[in-house]
Amino acid sequence: MFDLSIVLPTCNRAALLEKTIAAILCGTRCNFELIVVDGASTDATSLVLNEAREELGDRVKIIREDRREGFVRAANKGFRAATGRNLTWLNDDARPLHGSLDRAVEQIDGAPNDVGFVAMFHRWHHTRNVAYETVSHGITYRLCHVRGTLYANFPVGRRETFEKLDYFDERYYVCGADPDLSLKAWNAGMTVEPLFRAYVEHDEHEDVRREQDADRGRADNEKLFAKGDLPSKNMVCNDFNPSRPCTLRGLRNEAIAA
Repeated sequence: MFDLSIVLPTCNRAALLEKTIAAILCGTRCNFELIVVDGASTDATSLVLNEAREELGDRVKIIREDRREGFVRAANKGFRAATGRNLTWLNDDARPLHGSLDRAVEQIDGAPNDVGFVAMFHRWHHTRNVAYETVSHGITYRLCHVRGTLYANFPVGRRETFEKLDYFDERYYVCGADPDLSLKAWNAGMTVEPLFRAYVEHDEHEDVRREQDADRGRADNEKLFAKGDLPSKNMVCNDFNPSRPCTLRGLRNEAIAA
């Protein structure tokens, strides 16, 4: 069994995808598999994936959608195809720094059973919703919170945790699903732990796809706050308290709109 299954949804961003795969190959020593879910790309993505297959052999799986169905459904297809004892996902514009995934596997393997996810720090370019901040080689990396509850943008968790939480909620399309997964973990009595010394470079690359998804992204965020019983937004200051990293009162019973 693989130590880690890395799920990587992508669509028409071959150059970014190539950099992400190179970062994984160069910086990861644990026994991993890479599952790329291709949202019907029409650029050079297939060439990049052929090169990855030559390098990784059977350790790379490629799932090609007939049409792009959005990040959330793509990621779930990858999770369900994964065979590793731990799972994570990356965006195609996100690159784990050397040794980061290995540290994540080591920490989750040694963590108590009530730890749902360990959260890798990433390049978050805003100052709002920051829970933790650390500096490595002069670069600032952050973890975020949603209304006072820590969540993992780039987590590593055990397979059974993902299965218990039923992966991503597919009523989201592109946004909201990652904080929602962490909120489901907190609601189930698990925790999210910061993973210091594990970093992800995240370009948040702007392109036509992001522009097309903007309205759906805003709708996803509305669904997130309709689903989670969270405090009101604090307009005065950052309201994250490390001694109380979860302010979630529970998940609401009413269903969020499809």
